[in-house]
Amino acid sequence: MNATRAWIPGLLVLTAMTSLSRAPADRPAPCSCLIQPDKNAAIVRSPGRAVYCGLDLGSRSAKLSVVSMENDRMTTIRDERQCKRTLGFGALVFDSRTKTRRALPDESIGDLVDTIREYQRICALDGGTVVAAGATQWSRDATNIADVTARVKSDTGLNVEVLTPAQEAEFAYVAAAAGASGRIVLDPGSNSFELAWQERGSTQIRTVLVEYGYVRGAVNDVEPARDYESGRAAYQSTARTQIDEQLARLTPPASLAALGQLVSAGAIGPDVITLGLDGAVFLYPRGLLRAPGGGWISDGHAYDAVLAGQPRSTDPSYGLMAAAPLSRAELTAYFSSIGPADFKTLAGEPVRTLYGQKALVVPALVELLLRELGARQLVMVPQENASGHMLAKLLR
Repeated sequence: MNATRAWIPGLLVLTAMTSLSRAPADRPAPCSCLIQPDKNAAIVRSPGRAVYCGLDLGSRSAKLSVVSMENDRMTTIRDERQCKRTLGFGALVFDSRTKTRRALPDESIGDLVDTIREYQRICALDGGTVVAAGATQWSRDATNIADVTARVKSDTGLNVEVLTPAQEAEFAYVAAAAGASGRIVLDPGSNSFELAWQERGSTQIRTVLVEYGYVRGAVNDVEPARDYESGRAAYQSTARTQIDEQLARLTPPASLAALGQLVSAGAIGPDVITLGLDGAVFLYPRGLLRAPGGGWISDGHAYDAVLAGQPRSTDPSYGLMAAAPLSRAELTAYFSSIGPADFKTLAGEPVRTLYGQKALVVPALVELLLRELGARQLVMVPQENASGHMLAKLLR
């Protein structure tokens, strides 16, 4: 008997059926937007700024970034609108337990086409041009990716690039660093995460991609554990090993210890930077997703409202920031605050799919990197990977 995945907003369930078809009522929820949340109202564009759009087709969510720039100058880039639609392709094309790759179901290809059409409409409304569309880890896992990209091209006219691991990591660096060298960037995705760094004064961006994102880490290490402390320790051990394995494959070889020496010498750092919604680690340790009475927000609309309500600030070194930097002390306090009831809630539906796996794994990854690198703190910027993809195309 085959199992089919049926999407209910915020919840992935398995139903014993013989077909991969899904009822219309079980389609993914519509996209939601930040900064300019009204999908039928254009952004307010300042004079002298050109508008560009980029699509980041990730393993968990498909995202639209609408940005503006003055005279194509990288340092003037500004987010005007960010939209996301949760499609969950990573879980559909890759079984984290058996490590089996699969085809993306036809219904899900239809969801992708519908999402891209909606993003094209929003981009046109905002007076922008779609200049980049990149697919991440799920597209490298899907056994029918050629069919997927061909149908998208036929139905929307858009060329979707299947990004290489190096491209994905480099675009993350470009988006987060905004042209500055001497930075180290973490892009914590659901099926994989990337590290990218550029020594001060160098023109080379070095990158690694680790196929152990927060969904895979949660499924294999954290969720099976008896408690969060042991699950977190298991995840950090696995992640550290896999990071060093990927670093050792570089030419010349590198390691976490070697990166730590670069931080100590002032060649990179002293802060680690994350980007986008997946990198908004501050939401968890600062209690912004706690519900009244001590529980956790479990509704998608409430979650989106929290994201939309976060104030942003500007830093002279990092530009626009999603929140104040996060310290190791805050992460340590957060880990201590996760009791048995919290662990059960975050590892159970509907919170698990909404943000629970991210809340359990990404802070642990950040703490691991801060500790191993001797870095000072985590800096979080709102730009998505698509911003780096756009800049790479516009400025080359």
